[in-house]
Amino acid sequence: MTDTAGPKPYEQSPEPRKSRKVYWIVGSLILAAIVLGTCVNGGVKAFKAVSARSAATDEIVRQFMADGLPPASDPIYSRRIEITQKAVDDTDRYIRQYGTVTEFSSPSCTIRTAANTDAAKSGTFADCAMSVVSEESPGRVTVQWVREDEAWKIIGFNVTYSDQSVLLDKAEQADKMAPEAPEAAADVPMDPAAEE
Repeated sequence: MTDTAGPKPYEQSPEPRKSRKVYWIVGSLILAAIVLGTCVNGGVKAFKAVSARSAATDEIVRQFMADGLPPASDPIYSRRIEITQKAVDDTDRYIRQYGTVTEFSSPSCTIRTAANTDAAKSGTFADCAMSVVSEESPGRVTVQWVREDEAWKIIGFNVTYSDQSVLLDKAEQADKMAPEAPEAAADVPMDPAAEE
């Protein structure tokens, strides 16, 4: 019997397989560079967007606090929500009661993207806030932006002052200025025909 366990003298053993370790290392480095580049690029774009919203918020707040809010029909406001002229006038009147703003802080902004079944709540939003000091009280101004048709629009403008006693003082002043009803008016009959 012949031994068939070992290689035959005319057979050659296959060449040893080349290591692919170098390819794995190079491929991993390329993939890491792409991921890192994407992250850095996204971070740079986010920083630019936040910086742009901060600058726009600073400019808008300074303008609105000095000159008053623009009318409700102004294109600066988003059409996603109903902004009435009465709401604009009420906000403007509230701001004026506290006097001229003398100090502004730097605004801080965050940008978020949301998906919602309600179209008014879907999209890219920026929430910005800054502190102000007026003649009567310190306060906080928040501006909410929404990106519409490649432009940023205001979806909310809120002002809150910390000293609410200013409003009470104004109400007391208005009460003092109102003419007092004469007591004799209580003696006049309601129906002049009844006296005849």
